[in-house]
Amino acid sequence: MRVLIVEDEPAFALTVEDIAIAEGFEIAGIARNTAEAMELARETDIAVLDVRLADGLTGPDIAAQLAERFDVGIVYLTGNPDLISEKEGVHVVVKPPSAAGVLDGLRKAAAWRSRRVRQQLAPDEPTNNAFKPIQH
Repeated sequence: MRVLIVEDEPAFALTVEDIAIAEGFEIAGIARNTAEAMELARETDIAVLDVRLADGLTGPDIAAQLAERFDVGIVYLTGNPDLISEKEGVHVVVKPPSAAGVLDGLRKAAAWRSRRVRQQLAPDEPTNNAFKPIQH
């Protein structure tokens, strides 16, 4: 799975990168703002997003843009975890990020992403009776 890190504090970005690489994730890139994030997001499975970036946008703003264009799992990095509620496909890691917290978030986001891909690849169930077997 490819991970995009969107974090404007280099120490936190490098910490997340090191933890992700050690766990076997690939890094799509490190972005410090929205423009860089959108450029790197094309081949991303998971986005690790700082909740507050220096360019004024927030992690949820970027997540909304990513959701419109790409189907990625989201992991938020924040010093204020009460600001973000976890829901399907969204996980929260408290700053400063610990290895256990980052791994937990990445694993949950990866599992969500894998389920989404399987759902998209699964054949649709018949919605009418046209496929009933003929009885003799």
